[in-house]
This record gives sequence, C-alpha cells and structure tokens, in this order.
Amino acid sequence: MRQAGTIPIKQDAERFASYLLTLGIGSKVEPSDGVWSIWVRDENQVDRSKAELDKFVAQPNDARYQAAEQEAKIARREMAQKTRQAQKNYVDMRNQFANPWRGRRVTLFLIVASVLISLVTDLGDSGVVSDLLISAHQPQRISIQSDLSEIAGGQIWRLVTPIFVHFTLMHLLFNMMWLYDLGSLVENRLRAVRFTLLVLVIAVISNIAQFVAGGPMFGGMSGVVYGLLSYAWVRGRFDPASGLYIHPNTMMFMIGWFVICLLNLIPGLHVANTAHGAGLAVGAVLGCLPQIGKLLRQKA
Repeated sequence: MRQAGTIPIKQDAERFASYLLTLGIGSKVEPSDGVWSIWVRDENQVDRSKAELDKFVAQPNDARYQAAEQEAKIARREMAQKTRQAQKNYVDMRNQFANPWRGRRVTLFLIVASVLISLVTDLGDSGVVSDLLISAHQPQRISIQSDLSEIAGGQIWRLVTPIFVHFTLMHLLFNMMWLYDLGSLVENRLRAVRFTLLVLVIAVISNIAQFVAGGPMFGGMSGVVYGLLSYAWVRGRFDPASGLYIHPNTMMFMIGWFVICLLNLIPGLHVANTAHGAGLAVGAVLGCLPQIGKLLRQKA
C-alpha cells in the first residue's frame, strides 16, 4: 500500500476515495499531520491515482465526484455482503476433524440407520424387511389406491423407509460413500431442519415413482443421493455464493453410472432406475426454487 497524496479536508478525501472505488481502485483514508492521506492498496494503481488526485484537487465539486459517493456506497454494501457470505461458507477443517458430527448430524444419522437396518434385515433376506418396504405384498398389477393400503391405514413411514433398505454390501457401501460426501456438503449449507425436509421430499417422491414403475421390491439411498447431486449442482449454478459446488468429473461419473444402469449394460445388476431419475428431477426442481423466488420478488 502506497500513498497517492493528501487532501486537507476529510470530507473531500472520503469523496475522492469513493471516486477511486468506482474506478476499481481500493484505497484508505488516514489522518496525517493535519491533512488526510490517500493510501492506495494496489501499487500498480498509484500513478493513476495521483493523476486522478490532481484532477480532483482542481475541481473537487465536479458532478462526477458527487455521483461517485452513491455508487461507492452501493459497491461497499455489495462487498460487505460477499464477505459475509464467504464467512458463512467458510469451513474450518480443524473443527470438522475435532467434531465429525458438526454440520452433518442428519447425514450421519442416515448412514447409521442404513447400516443398522441392513444388519437387522440381513441385507434384505429377513422377513422383517417387508415392514420397511412401500408395500408388504407384490401385486400383479400396480394400483395406487389398493396397493398403498398399509400407508392409507397409517403406516406412513413406508413412504420413506425403503431408502434404508440395501440388498448387497456393495450397494450399501456405494450409497453410503456418496451420501457422506453429498449429504455433508448440502447439510452444511442448509442446516439440519431444511436438509431433513429436502431428504424427505426426495425420498417420498422417488419411492412412489419407483413403486409405480416396478412394484414394492426395491430399496436403497441412491434416489436421495441423485437428488442431492442435482440439487447441489443446480443451486450452485444459479447461486455460486451458496457454497454448493459439484466438480464436473463427479457429475460426469454419476450421470455416466445412471446411463449404464438405465441401459442395463452390466448383467445381473438390479437397479431402481426410476428412483434415480425421479431423484434427479426432484433435486433439480428444488435447486431452482430459490432462484425462482428471487425473480418473483424482483418483479413484485
């Protein structure tokens, strides 16, 4: 930081600093022996600042300097907002390692519940699993009205619990790995309550979609995983300040895996493709909602 010059009056010095800000030059005003010094943060801008100072001293009341004060006020407000957002998105990894539950309590609960239910149901081989599926019987032909009779009778947990059911160890490990990464990312930004609601919405819609497409014999967290993936990607694209970012390689891998499963390119692999697709769609729609709300408020 170097000094560009001095101005006798504080108000004039602050006005000139505001004008420099509108030119993209950061500066600082400080008192010095009865005058006010203008300190320029970028040394490469010192010569330009001195030239502008000469013009200002010649015509301190010029209209452009008056207008610059309002522009600078707006610019400072935006900079302060960005700083607050950056602080909000900052994650201290020391705290993450010291307290692994911090910022991901719901995510870890989902992982623990999935592992415990996989053990209790013997990876879907135990008869207990029928109490967790969206329907306890396998119908010949899907009928929402008749085949969701358990849910209509009050067993509403069936709309959600299929996400905890896994049928192979690889199925469980794969889903838990992605749930930990994506869940931690999204939960850290949304906090527990909103993240829980997000997971529930994705789970319910993807489970119903898969039930309609292929009946009740399905399970797994992958619908939720794909929902979190698309939510984070869409939200991050519309609002970079949200702190949600999905690396392109991650997106390519997950969409590639989705296509491989959809086309049944791996023999013997049984996948709830409809749940994947529904999760992707629901997550993307929910990721758009904050931007849609912002546009509506601007038009109001």
